[in-house]
Amino acid sequence: MTTSTANHDLKENIKRAYDDIADKYLTWTEHSHKVRLAYVNTLLQNLNSTTETIILELGCGAGVPVTQLLSSNENFRVTANDISSAQIALAKQTLPESVTLIEGDMMGLDFANESFDAVLAMYSIFHLPREEQVTILRRIFGWLKPGGFILANFPAGEFDSQFNEAWLGGQKGVMHWSGWGKEKIGVILKDVGFGIIVDEVVVDSEEADHDVAFQWVLAKKEV
Repeated sequence: MTTSTANHDLKENIKRAYDDIADKYLTWTEHSHKVRLAYVNTLLQNLNSTTETIILELGCGAGVPVTQLLSSNENFRVTANDISSAQIALAKQTLPESVTLIEGDMMGLDFANESFDAVLAMYSIFHLPREEQVTILRRIFGWLKPGGFILANFPAGEFDSQFNEAWLGGQKGVMHWSGWGKEKIGVILKDVGFGIIVDEVVVDSEEADHDVAFQWVLAKKEV
């Protein structure tokens, strides 16, 4: 099996898994809302939100709460992407029509260079195989305007691939995660050309006995 075929199959499994658990995931993620919104507000403090601001969100899910917050600003023009058709269907119910929703693998997105003032990717890039994570970060750099920002989180630990056939009780598809680890992601971002503004590790208490450490990064496209 070629790498491209394997990655396609992996994405199809991720899509099926998220489609299956979409409603449960919407409720389950409530534990992370406070952290997500705190970092979004840090991003907003760095943006000039008094003029038209064009934003891309990768892995928007149902749009709660981040896309909702972004779309509430009349100066923001928001494009949001998710691989799951069920998640996009939920987003259509929770978001205003002003948000442009794109269903599909983020690796299939194609935008002109310097299209966005900010790109957000919360709990999403780490679903990609590690080599694709590097590729998408390079693409994001190209899509950003000079001085634009990326806000994203990554696993704090390093691991090649992890799979779960029944994540959150799902019965379809297979969930996948991978991570470069905190130090290597920092090096990758700097090699791509980003200047790091915030680089912090926050522990998510996903379940009573399951804490997961995530690296949160706000970085700027240096000119």
